[in-house]
Amino acid sequence: MRAAVTALLAASLRPMDRPIVRELLEQEVAAHEAAGSGASETLYTLVAAVARYADPDDTLLLWRARQATPETRAGMDIEQFARAGVERVRRRLNTLAHAPEPRARDARQALAWLESGLASGALDDLPGYFAWADERFGLHISGPT
Repeated sequence: MRAAVTALLAASLRPMDRPIVRELLEQEVAAHEAAGSGASETLYTLVAAVARYADPDDTLLLWRARQATPETRAGMDIEQFARAGVERVRRRLNTLAHAPEPRARDARQALAWLESGLASGALDDLPGYFAWADERFGLHISGPT
């Protein structure tokens, strides 16, 4: 069911869809965490959709999606993490690094991942990556996100 709803949402994302897209990603992540392995196209599409809203408050949800399984740790693109803007994400993670555990630990780990992406040059062509990701995951925008 999540896969079908995800495909429909991806085909016509609207600003008001953010809460449902987040909820679907939370459910997909929980299913992957429970399974302990694997990475579905639905998860990656939902990551791209949540990232498309470019809200730094979604950073830890995206981090949780990346951490769900060994396959998601290997397969999630750092560029999705930076869609809200590198500096905005960095500021949000620095703030969350002082939150109660486990959020602080997750924020520190996510910040280290972001910094390693910057250092490796993975974030050098974000506009090109975003165009590719929108096409790859079938994201079509109906209104600003």
